[in-house]
Amino acid sequence: MKILGVDPGYGRCGFAILDDEKLGRFGVISTEPGKNLADRLVELAGDFEEILKTENPDVVSIEDLFFVQNITTGIQVAEARGILIFLAKKAGCQIVEPKPVEIKKSFTGNGSANKSEMQKMARLNFGLDRNPKLDDATDAIAAAFFAVRTVRLLEN
Repeated sequence: MKILGVDPGYGRCGFAILDDEKLGRFGVISTEPGKNLADRLVELAGDFEEILKTENPDVVSIEDLFFVQNITTGIQVAEARGILIFLAKKAGCQIVEPKPVEIKKSFTGNGSANKSEMQKMARLNFGLDRNPKLDDATDAIAAAFFAVRTVRLLEN
């Protein structure tokens, strides 16, 4: 089973592929900061569609939103997330929507793990030479990891 983990965002959107529990391609889709939101969403959608076509995942695990202080940014991330869910569903993928605390607990054993703990677990779980560079990619790896466990439970 191939899983695409996603840490949604409109400026930086993390993605990671787990294929039969082996980490494949991972990274970040970045959009141009000077553009307006609509143009950035179009750019994000195009890049995400390319990943869906190239990787052909069975499942997309996209992190649910957690609003902190900036409601405007939260709304913009929600708009990006909606586009990503739409495209994944249109591509025929099963959707898993874990909350950030569920992802952290599944990945590290600690629902309030910090970024460095998440990066360390990505390196240890998948035998990486070093920690992933960007938090967004790490969170996407962890989202995919969460889905492996969730989908397996649903199948049994």
